[in-house]
Amino acid sequence: MKILNLDQKHGEVTVKIENLYDLWSLYNVINKDDEVSALTQRRVVLREGTKGERKRMRLKLKVEDVSFHEFSNRLRIKGKILEGPEDFVSFGTYHTFNIEISQKITIIKENWLNHEINRLKKTSKFESNFIILVSAIETGLATLALITNFSHNRIATIRKNIPGKRYKQTYRNKALEEFFSEIQKVLIENIKNSEIDLIIFCGPGNTKDYFIKFLQKDSEFNFKGNIETCHASSGTESAIRETLKSKKLAKLKNKIKVLQETGKIEDIMTQFVNDADLIVIGLNEVSKASEKGAIKLLLIADVLIRGLSKKDKLKIEEIITNVENSGGEINIMSTENITGEQLVDLGSIIGILRYKL
Repeated sequence: MKILNLDQKHGEVTVKIENLYDLWSLYNVINKDDEVSALTQRRVVLREGTKGERKRMRLKLKVEDVSFHEFSNRLRIKGKILEGPEDFVSFGTYHTFNIEISQKITIIKENWLNHEINRLKKTSKFESNFIILVSAIETGLATLALITNFSHNRIATIRKNIPGKRYKQTYRNKALEEFFSEIQKVLIENIKNSEIDLIIFCGPGNTKDYFIKFLQKDSEFNFKGNIETCHASSGTESAIRETLKSKKLAKLKNKIKVLQETGKIEDIMTQFVNDADLIVIGLNEVSKASEKGAIKLLLIADVLIRGLSKKDKLKIEEIITNVENSGGEINIMSTENITGEQLVDLGSIIGILRYKL
């Protein structure tokens, strides 16, 4: 992200968005009641009875809602119009900015927190997305998910009754072929709609291997990226979680944000087992530990930051500053994927300590 103007005295920052990670950072920085100014297009009806035409103009909105759309590479910001060309807009009516890469945007806040400014300044090695399609397969059950640097979306669960070995082999083969065909349709559809970098087939036994052979016979399946297989205990969502933790994927950690975050959650779970006294959970406990410089690893769910009161945001700011000053590591994790959901289940903010308090 390129900062074009930084005027903290008037609470105004203008940035140019350079990549998808920048959009995700803005999603976590722009809050309800902030003001945002940007060039946009708005449909204007010049004559009654016509559909009107889209005109390019600069508007300023008072923010009511922000949503991140990674697959279309845009950030949607909805709010009431505060400023704009009087001939074409009515103040107080609603408009939605569709903010995209290479666009400039100005954000005005009553009070910028240090960690928000630092977030805008911070560059990331995850400049582009890395998309994995994972298919967990066992006989008669398959679960498919799209996993990216920012989210985890289950896209299908496929069930099919497969006759046992005591039935005629022809019946069993036909049922398996129908089962595989359903999985194949989902795969092909998603390959067409998303720029998938890696496909992983996981599950118990040989079903995943039979399925890969089935795929290789089909000319429609023309995926050019890498395909990996991995053992897992089932064809369910839990098998996908297992796969994300597997050593086989460790070599991809430098490309995939969610794998790094999975490692952090595993560190927390291991610490719970080994010595739970070196873990602090919740704003109050974490705040006290940060004041003493005791936190070596801090994990915060992004939804916690977006949903806090002004008072608690200042508390988070103080915690982050204390951890930074004591040389600790800070990770703000997306709740759009499994690791972020786990963090929320564990309390949304957790610290691993250097020593017991």
